[in-house]
Amino acid sequence: AGAITYVLMPYFTDTFTYLTSIGVTQTLTMVASGLAVPVMASICDRTGQTRLFLTVFTLLCIASMYGWSVWTTEVGLLACLAVGNFAYQNSLVFYNSLLPSVAPHKRTGLISGLGVGLGYFGTIVTILVALLLSKQFNMGFPAICAVCATIFLITALPCLVLVKEKRHIDRKPFSFDVVQERAAALWETIRAMPSHRTVLFFFFGNFFLVDVLNTAILYFAAFTQDIFKAQADDGNLYFFGYQIEQSSTFAMIMGLALCSLALVFGSLSGWMSDRFHPLRVLRGSGWCLLVGLIGAMFTGGRSTELYLLTLGVAGSFGLAGIWTSGRKVLLLVAPPEDIGQYFGLYGITLKLSVIGSTTFAVISDVVYAWQKTKVAEDVALATSQRAAIGCQLLQLLLGLGLLYVVSIADIPDRDLEDVDIPEV
Repeated sequence: AGAITYVLMPYFTDTFTYLTSIGVTQTLTMVASGLAVPVMASICDRTGQTRLFLTVFTLLCIASMYGWSVWTTEVGLLACLAVGNFAYQNSLVFYNSLLPSVAPHKRTGLISGLGVGLGYFGTIVTILVALLLSKQFNMGFPAICAVCATIFLITALPCLVLVKEKRHIDRKPFSFDVVQERAAALWETIRAMPSHRTVLFFFFGNFFLVDVLNTAILYFAAFTQDIFKAQADDGNLYFFGYQIEQSSTFAMIMGLALCSLALVFGSLSGWMSDRFHPLRVLRGSGWCLLVGLIGAMFTGGRSTELYLLTLGVAGSFGLAGIWTSGRKVLLLVAPPEDIGQYFGLYGITLKLSVIGSTTFAVISDVVYAWQKTKVAEDVALATSQRAAIGCQLLQLLLGLGLLYVVSIADIPDRDLEDVDIPEV
């Protein structure tokens, strides 16, 4: 994920004029991944060959990153992105299912949180490596991709080689009947949704919040690079008094700050979800993300320090809080007897929350094509990025509005001490 955001996206926006192709590719592969989730979960539960499928999808993802280092045409980059993203998203199903095999029952939350934290740490390492290679050794995009793929391979090997499935599974060969069973269960859950009004509004509200979140993560580095490009070209890009020569360098610095803050805020939002009502934390996280995006619109290209305080601080809390509190809200609102099915649907909606990636790209490209004939290219770039972010604000407000339709009084106050939280 770090390689896509901080390595591929800045290179893509520098090399190719328009973003629509990458937005559509991202949306289509995520939709395909969302539809494949029930099948992958069934394979995992029925065959017990978790590590085998995890290895296949992980190596396929790594291979696609190596592909970026040799196939740098637009078609090549998009093809490798599609394969790699699909493989990565599906590998998570098998990765998550190994949690009971590596953690005692009472420590699954701790180990799961540690895994999330290490994920942010991995992104930080990726950014540092990219910065070091580009600045000290003057390496270009292909070489950096190859190095990042190698790091991914080395860090994945211990899990692929040493971790074994320890669940007691009645192993059966995978068949099409399994797919039909899961599809029927999913359809019954969807049909029952209108009778659970609270769950329905939560799903839609959370969907729009996560959609904006996924879009912001995907385009964050490219947005930062484009919005501060004019300042960098004029030699006026300073960050706390330190001059930065390239806007791409500042984008990576902001990425380091965002991931570091999200790592801290993840634990804080988890504590807040336990101490306060998780729906309040979810709403508050949505408002923080809104403040961050508004800050990005009005401080981007003007003040690097305010950009850090708004998008960096408020945005990172929104990012961490939405992920952390959303699952706990679902535990409270979903019917207890159907929690597994509702979490399966929740996982699918997380994968399908990618409408914004295409919307952002299309609006950015349309406004840029319109503006570039009237103003300087740097100004046209900045204007197009602000317009694209502005449309995300509307979607975010829609999601927040739906969450306020959900009444806290209608959410049961359940004891979650002995409830297993499914992995998604």
